Amino acid sequence: MSTPAGPSGSRERIVFSDGSTADLVRKEDGWVIDINGVAQSHLGDAAQPPKLASIRWMLAALGDQAPQTVAHLGGALLALPRAVAHRWPSARQTVVELEPALVELTRSRFPLPAGITMETAEARSWLEAHPGAELDAVVIDIFVGNRIPPAFTSLECMTAARSALREGGRLILNSVAGPELLFTRRELATLRTAFEHVAMIVQGSALAGARFGNATLIASDSPIDTEAIRSALAGDPSKGALVTDLDPIIDGAGPVGDADQLWSPEPNLPDASAALRLLEHARKAVDTLKTPAD
Repeated sequence: MSTPAGPSGSRERIVFSDGSTADLVRKEDGWVIDINGVAQSHLGDAAQPPKLASIRWMLAALGDQAPQTVAHLGGALLALPRAVAHRWPSARQTVVELEPALVELTRSRFPLPAGITMETAEARSWLEAHPGAELDAVVIDIFVGNRIPPAFTSLECMTAARSALREGGRLILNSVAGPELLFTRRELATLRTAFEHVAMIVQGSALAGARFGNATLIASDSPIDTEAIRSALAGDPSKGALVTDLDPIIDGAGPVGDADQLWSPEPNLPDASAALRLLEHARKAVDTLKTPAD
């Protein structure tokens, strides 16, 4: 894949249609979209495992059978669609992205692999307009300001996704788990209402409430190939694990409806600003020591 050149550490400001902003950051191993200090997408060498654990988890959640048709709701730099295209070149993928700035950025500067098409549309409306689409997989990976908006947390959304899937198709959601698991519990209960089989990839520390992190939710009307997913996760440095015994986690939580207008919680991330300032002071001190005396 060809990407635009630029020195490591360089930043470009992206202005979204609602006036909010993000930074396109050049890294040594690719490009990152940074929103309020959180990496939302990383684009690097397609032949290497995706940099972000959340992308590796969603790729694992697809199992080991090549999907022929996949719809991705949410685009960013298309990290997951590109990984799917590299692993299964015959897959036909549609990416639905609402933000024109991201669509233009991707189309103009980060060429799409064969088999991927992009549509500029509101993803929930697109999903509801495609019942009977016979898709092998629907992936929902939509965050607004680092939070999942209510249109993609509800039973009505999950039901629309099921209607777009073929028999045995799979819904995959990039979701969250954190110190307070009520949102995660309710999302799992919502999926259980729409699908017979539900599982989750998560880190033990997030599930135990020790930290805020991602969770990949998986749902299907057919049994999920758990061994293939566990095999794909084996040895992953993130320590993400597949969880199938969900009753103790759901623990009586109720499903979410559109009327609830439920957003995912604000990310509860550690403040690294002080540590970064110390590192910057240390770097300057080292540079001063390296400067020859007059």
